[in-house]
Order: sequence, then structure tokens, then C-alpha cells
Amino acid sequence: MIVTNVLAFTNDFANPLVDDALVRFENGEITYVGPRREYSIQEDEEVVDGEKGLLLPAFCNAHLSIYSSVSSYPLKIIKGYENGAGYFNNLLKSGYSKTNEKIAKVSAELAVLKALKSGTVSFSGPIFDCPEVDAEFYRELARRYGVNIAVGPVVVKESIESIIERWHEVPRDSNFCPLIYVSELATYDEEDLIKLRDLYSKGINLNLFIFDMKQENDLCLSRWGESLIERLLKNGILVPECGIIYGGNLSETDMDIISNRRIFVTKSIRSEMYAGTFQPNIADLLGRGMHVSIGTGFMGTELIEEAREIVLSERYHKHYDNVVIDYEIRKTLYDNNYKLAQRFFGKRTGVIKEGYSADLLLAKPVLDFERLDPELPTVLQLILKTSCESNYEKVWNTGELILDKGFPQRISRKELKDLSRDIKNLEL
Repeated sequence: MIVTNVLAFTNDFANPLVDDALVRFENGEITYVGPRREYSIQEDEEVVDGEKGLLLPAFCNAHLSIYSSVSSYPLKIIKGYENGAGYFNNLLKSGYSKTNEKIAKVSAELAVLKALKSGTVSFSGPIFDCPEVDAEFYRELARRYGVNIAVGPVVVKESIESIIERWHEVPRDSNFCPLIYVSELATYDEEDLIKLRDLYSKGINLNLFIFDMKQENDLCLSRWGESLIERLLKNGILVPECGIIYGGNLSETDMDIISNRRIFVTKSIRSEMYAGTFQPNIADLLGRGMHVSIGTGFMGTELIEEAREIVLSERYHKHYDNVVIDYEIRKTLYDNNYKLAQRFFGKRTGVIKEGYSADLLLAKPVLDFERLDPELPTVLQLILKTSCESNYEKVWNTGELILDKGFPQRISRKELKDLSRDIKNLEL
């Protein structure tokens, strides 16, 4: 397969932009990247004319709350004027009290479709635990649509036994990775923490919800006489396979510990703004050597919108110049997000380069992509242009076309119509 007549953003430092490019891939792997004039197309090769569009690596969403794709949980919470770290805790409680098998399944399927439409081939995120929906449903969902899914239930102290029993032996494969998200960590006793630690031996990744470290520390100190980080370290919870979601109010010591253990910290700028917990600290986290990735949280699936919020918030709060903001976007969206996907699914992705997985996104411009200012940072320009001036036309995952002209390729129009009917009939 060949895609040609495109401007290719490769995310390759040695060759970041290729004008009038040609990209060839075979057996799911990229085999050539370069100027169109330097490649001789053979008669039997299948060619896609990109029509001067933009070709870039398909996205990996580090945190997509698939439970919110059909339900207005966030809106219901805000009606009660909740804000701060308590907003997220109440969001989880609201979801658990109102979810059921039908909502869980339909919401997950719709989330996959929305992710595809947003140019995403891999995502990770929490689900509200529903005993009637086991992990195999999500594995089959990944296979059905040709995407990579890493999901799992949110654990609280009251549900730890039940969830571990059902999830601790779930195997991973190239399309599906089981995760467990952990909330209210400061309430866990030693026995609970040992149970969580033992999950690592089963190949299960833990993602820790730490919405406000100061608040968690205060509770942990009053209950156990030690800080949360000390307690997690002592019980073997903070290991490289661990992830931290949000990580607000981290001290410099916390950041150094997390950085030294190569733990990924995921932020959703828009979700934090919505909840009233936003802190413009991406630069601080990156500056401590932390692996910061970004996700859309419960605010949808558009990663480009998250990246644009970085541009706006860093200019407003920090007054950073374009070069610094360009670096932040590149390190989060275009580097660390793909490293996280590699951890979950074991494939080299995120770079349009020979030997990498053919995970590609073709965006057709409403305006002219070729008019890039050579004196401005490349990634910054692409984020602003892609968010305002383009439509996503095609998406490939490991070389397979899974979205064409905005339509998913592994579902029929009848099936899509049936899904739409099911959504309309849901009692939310």
C-alpha cells in the first residue's frame, strides 16, 4: 500500500516534515518514507492519492473515560456545584450508582467509534465496574473494530475483593490490555495494598487516581501516620508498571520519586478545567524528568483539542514562548503517549519511519497545509491548523484501513443504525 501526494509529519527528529511525500507500508510495517519523486511506483502497487492532505501518526489517547460517551454524568455532578478533587470522587460514585449492563456496553462501543472518528487507534481508560460485563467483552470490541484498547474497572476499598477476583487472571494480547484503576488510596490498609501489589505478578497494570496529593497526604497522615508516597513505596505499589492519573499538588520530592521510577503521569487539561482543579504544571512535571502524557478524560475523544488547551493555558498562565510550548506538546502528545501505547500493546508506533507500525492518519485540509511558516515551531503550527482546518479522512492501524471517508470499516451501516437506535432507547 502506498499513500502519496501528502505533507508527511513524521515525528522523526532526523526528518520531521516531508513535502510531496510518499509513504509505503506492507504487512503492517512502514517500508519507505520520502519524497514522491524519489520512489518508482510499480504497476501492481495499490496507491492512495492523499490530495495534498496531511499524513501523520494516528493518535494514542492516554486517558479516555469511555463511560461518559453516552451519559451526562459530568453535567449531573456540576448541577450540584461540586468542584475540586471531590468532583472526581462524586463523578465515580454517581457512575457506579447508575450504570448497568446495557449502558456499559453501548457506551464502550460508542467510545470506540468516536475515538476512530478522532483519528485514534489506541486508547486506555477506566470503566465503571459492572459484574455482568466481563473483560472479554472489551477484548472482542478491540478485535471487532481493529483498535487497541487498554481498560479496566475503578477499584475502591469496598469493591477490591470482587474486582480482583474477576480481573486478576485476564490475559493481555496485541489488541487488549487489562488495567485496574485505584481510587481513594489513602483509605487502604496493609492487606488491601498487598492485594494490589500482587496484581503486578499477574501482568495487570495499576493506574492510581491521585486527584489532589495534599488532600490524600493529609488523610493518609491522620489515618496511618505516613505520607501516601511513603506508604505506596513501602508496599511496592510505585513500580514502572504503575501509572498516575492527574497527580495534582505533587511536591518536588513526589515528582522526583515518580520520575525515577519511570511512572507515567496522565493529565486531561479540559477535565481538570471542568472540575475546577486545573494546574498549569505540565512544564514543571516535564522539567523533573517525568513521563507526562495527555488524555481527553471525560470531555470527549479529541486529542487535538487537549493539545490546543496546552497552547492556550501555557501562554496565559506561564507566558511561555512558542518554542517551549512546541516542546511540551511534542513530549506529551507525540512522544510519551506513544511510549505508553508501546507499553500496553508492544508495538513500535508514533513515528512515520521505516520499521515502525503503519498507524497512520490522513487529514484533508479545509485550507492549505503547505503554507507553514518556517520561522515558527512545526508541531505548534500543526496542532493549530489541524484543530481548525481539517477533516479526518482515513485511519490505518498496523496497516489496515479501519476508517475511510469518516466511516468505520468493520461495521455495516445497518449495525451502525441499530447502535444508534439502542442509544436512543437507553434510560439514563
